[in-house]
Amino acid sequence: MSDNEETQFKAYREDKRIPCRYGSKCYQKNLTHHEKYKHPPAKDVKKANGTKRMCKRSRKKDIKEISNDSPEKKRQKESNDATNKNAHSPLSVINDNDNENNCNHYEVGEESTSSTCTEYVNTSNNQISIRSLLKDGQINIETDEILQTDAQKVISHLFLVEMPEDFFQFYEFCKNISDSDSFNALKNVHLQLVGPYDVFREKFLSSTVEHKEALLRHWRYYYDPPEFQTVIIDNGKDGLHYGYWRDDASLKPAFVGKNKVNVNCLIEPVAENIFSAVDVHIGEKLKLATPFNKLQLTQLHQRLKSFAKERKITLEKKTTSMEAREMQVVARTFHKAGIVVPYNKETQLGYRDLAVSKSELQTILKQIEHPPVPEARKTPMSKLEEVIRLAIIAADECDFGTVLELGHDLFSSGVSYVQPKALNLLTLAYNLLQKPQFLDIAQAHLKCRRKSLDLSVIQFP
Repeated sequence: MSDNEETQFKAYREDKRIPCRYGSKCYQKNLTHHEKYKHPPAKDVKKANGTKRMCKRSRKKDIKEISNDSPEKKRQKESNDATNKNAHSPLSVINDNDNENNCNHYEVGEESTSSTCTEYVNTSNNQISIRSLLKDGQINIETDEILQTDAQKVISHLFLVEMPEDFFQFYEFCKNISDSDSFNALKNVHLQLVGPYDVFREKFLSSTVEHKEALLRHWRYYYDPPEFQTVIIDNGKDGLHYGYWRDDASLKPAFVGKNKVNVNCLIEPVAENIFSAVDVHIGEKLKLATPFNKLQLTQLHQRLKSFAKERKITLEKKTTSMEAREMQVVARTFHKAGIVVPYNKETQLGYRDLAVSKSELQTILKQIEHPPVPEARKTPMSKLEEVIRLAIIAADECDFGTVLELGHDLFSSGVSYVQPKALNLLTLAYNLLQKPQFLDIAQAHLKCRRKSLDLSVIQFP
């Protein structure tokens, strides 16, 4: 390597911009693209490009200009598809007869379209204690239980997110109701505390798990995207569960939402905090209550309201912050909770519509999932590949929200044939949007995406 080449290569390595996925062969002339991405010198590209491609898609020819027959113009937004019944139901719904241990196992970059779902089998007999995992993170808990003062850093280390104040206040409320069994203090309304709340269990530190990554699947339901963290479950058959929705793992949750996993993939925003969400839940139970248990539910409801009032916790259902978030949603997605990404309205940079409408995408996915004959799957797969290709072009031109939207849609569809593609798109999106926590969660979940209502990964002694 000449001195000039070495100087160029050193400058490339020290450049803080994101490496362009096309390297020195990049066809882009867009100034915004070049401000965002760095490109290696023409020579020694292999040495400069130290990162693996996120997709295994071979690029044997340069991307050509989109023909007039391609879906160039923007399609109607998904709100126009609201009248389509298919837009409100998942493409693959979990049945009660599904194997409790059934699990889809995928790896990043895998492009297999096999209809066989590989069952996840724990072949390791070496379980790791939670205390050991905390020590690896230089978190030393001297007592046998985790105190509330230490809970935040423990949760952040194990689950990659921090919990808001109402999370801890709600645990305090449950302890006031039943100090001996706080996790089932709301059993009269069929609710149970799970997920990150398990750090308060008496034997949590001595409990074991297969490995740290498995904790990212702890009480993560089939349709829970990385942005959604389950904290309360209903013990009914429809798989109702409540959780925090975050648009960014480093920020406080945008709202508390709910999903009924055995019904559909929809995630419905309920309220800004847990107290308000449970207030709604109890109110719904009261409407169906018999005279025998109505008094108990009324008393519980009153205790919740009194506790919230004493601590000045709002029970408002749709707050100004939730309304502000709605204004920032760039795409509604199949789960309807929507996604939020940086978007400049003047330059329209940050997001563009998918190449197909929601109803068209659902039709393609249904054809992939249920073809009349296996060979017929090739045609809709080709259509989907074109949608993916155009979404990746959008990402190359700094419209990162497009690949995030498509990744969410493929994930929420539940169609096993497209889950590797969903993971590739989410990997690209979370890398470009600099959301490493969500990327880790997506990879862990899609390695073992279970169709079950019992989703604890922790073994308590």
